[in-house]
Amino acid sequence: MNRPLVRTIGLALLAVLLPAAGLHPGADAQTVLDQAGGGSKPTLIGNDLIATPGQEVNLEAALRSSLWIPGIEGKRIQFHLGDRFLGELSTNRNGDAVLQWKAPAEPGDYVVHLFIHPDDQPPEPIDPADLLITVRPADSPIAIIDLDKTLVASGFVRVLLGVADPMPGARLVTSRLAETHTIVYLTQRPDPLARLSKRWLAEHSFPPGPVLTSPVGRLLSGSGTYKAARLETLKQHFTNLDLGIGDKPSDARAYAENGLRAILILHVNWAEDKPEDYEKLADDLAALPDAVQVVTNWAQIADVLFDQASFPREDMVNRLRAIARDLRRQGKK
Repeated sequence: MNRPLVRTIGLALLAVLLPAAGLHPGADAQTVLDQAGGGSKPTLIGNDLIATPGQEVNLEAALRSSLWIPGIEGKRIQFHLGDRFLGELSTNRNGDAVLQWKAPAEPGDYVVHLFIHPDDQPPEPIDPADLLITVRPADSPIAIIDLDKTLVASGFVRVLLGVADPMPGARLVTSRLAETHTIVYLTQRPDPLARLSKRWLAEHSFPPGPVLTSPVGRLLSGSGTYKAARLETLKQHFTNLDLGIGDKPSDARAYAENGLRAILILHVNWAEDKPEDYEKLADDLAALPDAVQVVTNWAQIADVLFDQASFPREDMVNRLRAIARDLRRQGKK
């Protein structure tokens, strides 16, 4: 597919997404596409990971020309850990370069720096990138946390435009949680958004941790399916995946069915006057495992984590159905 056509498709998709985010579609769509790597300058990406000491891992780098089109082939990417040169690989036709490596024997956070070989740099140099390797013992407590509408008070479009705020209380609760758990940020955002996602977390002082993003080709698989697959992979090496926090019922199901304590942070438009919308949401929640806790804010998450409070899924189901019944009595349709 030619680049002008794909770029047009990208802008058309954003024209749909932006109004949903409460933003004007016109010039904003162009800004978002450029921020996402859709401009003329390619973007170097490093995919974070979490590993046990000495584990054989793949250090994944990618050179993307856009969020919407394939990567750039035949460019040499160099991998450095401090002053140590780990290796150099040329990107394949998808723009990927994967270096096999053994994680350090000592637990810690290790940052691999990625560079384009000087002879492969275009006239406008491509910025270097970082790849975080979080090394932890296999029994370390791990908390899996989503980004959009979980830590971020909106979707990713507002992050791209630099106008996204954290959800109230999210930073304080995650900082306290990080005292006992390793935080892993698991999102279905595509990997070209990894750099921007990491920057947003750092700018808002969230605890450091690997940001696990999705290959562009997995975007259509669904968030719950994608996250369940990532959790299955993590479980092969880690025995204490303890907690999962997210905003989608499908994510909560993936957490619970993989043995994690699942907390669903629910976003409800309490001004909604259509009873069928409340009934549909209640049905979605009723289909979840009983152990899922359903909250509406981070203060309630703090109560669950630190004060042994409980917000049973069934309580929210009953609340939503009661609202639907009241609206029907009022003649709402």
